[in-house]
Amino acid sequence: MKKLIILTLALTLVMATAAFASQTRVFTMGQNNVVLTDDANIWNWASRLNNYPALAVGEFGSSSAYPASEDFSRFGVHWRFGDDAPWILATYFENNADFEPFFAYPINLFNNFNPSSNRRIHAFYARGMGTNKVGIRLSIFKNGYEDVSGGVTGTPGLEESFNYYEASLGLTANDDSWDIAVTGGFGTWKDRRNDSLYSQPDGLVDFSALGRMFWGSNPTHTHVPHAGIEFHKQGEEYWNYTGALVTTDKYTNMAIDLGIGHIYAPSTNVEAVLDIGLRLDRFKVENVTGAVTTETKANFTSLPYFKLGLDAEVFSWLDARLGATSFWQWDKTEAAGTTDFKQNYADNDTYLGFGFHWGKMHVDTYTDPDLFLNGFDFISGDGNGDMNFQISAVYDMM
Repeated sequence: MKKLIILTLALTLVMATAAFASQTRVFTMGQNNVVLTDDANIWNWASRLNNYPALAVGEFGSSSAYPASEDFSRFGVHWRFGDDAPWILATYFENNADFEPFFAYPINLFNNFNPSSNRRIHAFYARGMGTNKVGIRLSIFKNGYEDVSGGVTGTPGLEESFNYYEASLGLTANDDSWDIAVTGGFGTWKDRRNDSLYSQPDGLVDFSALGRMFWGSNPTHTHVPHAGIEFHKQGEEYWNYTGALVTTDKYTNMAIDLGIGHIYAPSTNVEAVLDIGLRLDRFKVENVTGAVTTETKANFTSLPYFKLGLDAEVFSWLDARLGATSFWQWDKTEAAGTTDFKQNYADNDTYLGFGFHWGKMHVDTYTDPDLFLNGFDFISGDGNGDMNFQISAVYDMM
């Protein structure tokens, strides 16, 4: 069971983790948020908020947990204050699925009663500082439930809560030639049932660092070397109703991502990007039940990976976006020192998107190719297709 859990987690997270996330435009250009400059950069480097001081940003169907969600999932506004020494505040709220730790448990923590969303706020602060730009992001996740009567859940003495706090510090050169950021998060939860302790955390800590620099040989070609590292640690203790510790699980993950991107701008309003890199993910699960300790390890290596994208103007109000990714995977899982699972394969994806511009309004789409292959539903009678999987709407308030 533990091997299945870690394998499922790793296969999901190795391709897209919180530290290397992206939004619609850069996503449809081959998940190239680390190489390209875009307002989505603020989620990797909070200091990039200085470049986007007065925006309103709406995200539709862009949940990391449910990427095909049909909700209006996130909205934020960037507020600029001051003239001589301006500073920017950004506030984002969202209705995505509950935030959970890097390791999926406690995915069923609230198995008796699921309280309201734990997503509170993402708050940013940015300003110039000396010869650089600085930015800070704080994200708060918190919810809970208590039922001493057992009337709603049928479980008297039920008390469940989850708290997680994440902070990120970013630094960007005044000439935008480089970015660096460090991000840390910590959390805890409470899980009591029938007036007895059922589970409790034994550490919940996340850390990541990410950096890039822009090296332009000429106005047409720009190289973007980048590097990132992540560390995640989580422990869980499970107790029985007699107050005895039954089992302990400890999860750790270390990931390293190294790459070099190349941006090619052969003409006005045309941009191609290619990122070639290496990613190493190392997972370990340790289970202690009584006097028995078992350990499972999983290694996931993308050697190499490719991210390719194109953004090209079709009309003054329309851009076409195409993207592709190819991760050449080498995966291995071990239990008790024995190799139980080994495989290599290419994990490939392609992306289609469009950018619409009407004055200060910009709308970026991640489009379902079936729209062009089958036509609209009222023509094809298919009834199952989506026009777009994801949309970002940005309004420039300056």
